[in-house]
Amino acid sequence: MTSAHHLYALPEHRRLDMVDRFQDLSEQQISDMLGRNLDYFGPTCPRADKRRGHLPTVALLGDDGRWHLRLGNAMVCSVRARVFLDTDTAGSAPEPGAVIHHEQWAHWWTDGRRYRIESLGPHIGTTGSMTVEWDVTLTGEEKRPDLVRPWERCQISVHEGDWDPCRIAPRGSWRVHRRTEYIDVGGRMCHACGDSLAQDLEYDRHTSLIRGVLCQECATHVTECPHPGGCYRADYLNFPPAGHLRRTYYVGGNRDDRKRPGPRAA
Repeated sequence: MTSAHHLYALPEHRRLDMVDRFQDLSEQQISDMLGRNLDYFGPTCPRADKRRGHLPTVALLGDDGRWHLRLGNAMVCSVRARVFLDTDTAGSAPEPGAVIHHEQWAHWWTDGRRYRIESLGPHIGTTGSMTVEWDVTLTGEEKRPDLVRPWERCQISVHEGDWDPCRIAPRGSWRVHRRTEYIDVGGRMCHACGDSLAQDLEYDRHTSLIRGVLCQECATHVTECPHPGGCYRADYLNFPPAGHLRRTYYVGGNRDDRKRPGPRAA
């Protein structure tokens, strides 16, 4: 009889997933971790205090040749950082011909041979930062955000979760095909919380079957859920809305789903 009661209180498929997910831990250690989460979370997992992509979105073409995202009435790229965007008091939506001011901060370093623009870090050499500002005029042309390729998007706050994942798959990208398939069945909002846009494939580590597509917050924390049921994340893990598709997540490589030509006749 095991004493790992928190682990064995979970449905069997979640227990097996946890064991495969934390292979360097014993069942008792996994159970103790779940117990600590249960004490910390209480009867249900907390919801994130931020929401992403939760308002109607449209991509607007600028005179810089890039597409800029409007979330509700607010332009996501009109502030230096997403945390400063106030979607509640954004006023009226910008019209064609509106000028959107852009501002972006960048940190750079060099060791005399290499020059890089990247985040702050313990780099040896000369470091510094700079702020770049420019204006973009909206042309009036619109497009669905999920049809805008990543390199065509304005890069300010582009990874903050407000842009729909692009459904135009590069040749051989099985992840994009699978993500689009699951979004078409389970919806474009997170399959666990439903509060923010679905972004990342999530899968069962024991079976390698994809469970769904989650927002950035849930993709990071969903498997911390210690609840057997009665919690929005437990409900997702127990009964994922698109789980019946039973598609495989190809671990360790970018499997090419293109059809191969058959053997040539002799």
